[in-house]
Amino acid sequence: MSRRTVNVIIVLYLIVVWAAVIFRIDRFPLTWVPMYSVYEPSETISAKVWDNNKYGKGILVTHRDGTTSYVSSKDLNIPKPNFRRLYYSRIFGSAPPKHKQGNTELGTMNRWVRGLDEDEPNFSVDWEWRMFWTLNKTLRHEPSDQKFIVQMEADYQRRIYRKADLLKGNISKVEIQTRKALMEWNDKWLPRWEHEQL
Repeated sequence: MSRRTVNVIIVLYLIVVWAAVIFRIDRFPLTWVPMYSVYEPSETISAKVWDNNKYGKGILVTHRDGTTSYVSSKDLNIPKPNFRRLYYSRIFGSAPPKHKQGNTELGTMNRWVRGLDEDEPNFSVDWEWRMFWTLNKTLRHEPSDQKFIVQMEADYQRRIYRKADLLKGNISKVEIQTRKALMEWNDKWLPRWEHEQL
């Protein structure tokens, strides 16, 4: 292979890679995902406290007939790590990291390529609708059923440490916050019910 051919291959490779970087093409085979990571400076470090008793029971749900029960990973027939994302993230409206990264500081060229207006997110999901639709469809509850899920509740604790305290070796200073999530069914979603596919 001649030197000229090698130079052409390298130039073409760099054009393709830099086009992927400029347009932020995720899952592109020649780029590296961590270039999309987002660093936000903070004075604190926080960690969720896993409550295996609460998490093991599942999501507390209220049915149309007013009764309550728990929906667990076994009920939904999904692995525990997937259920953990539902319990600790999606019910709180938290999107996956890919969505957060994909919505961060999209440039003008990026917006133009994707057909996005100013301040329009690249990823946008109605997590309340998605949670109700997923749980009810999986459990085969229809909106007219008495066992149809109309409310979901979950909570967890978060321990917050100040970085300055940690640098001094003081781990006893901790703030504990309890976060609660409550989702309620909205009848305006009824027209969407039959059109979505599981």
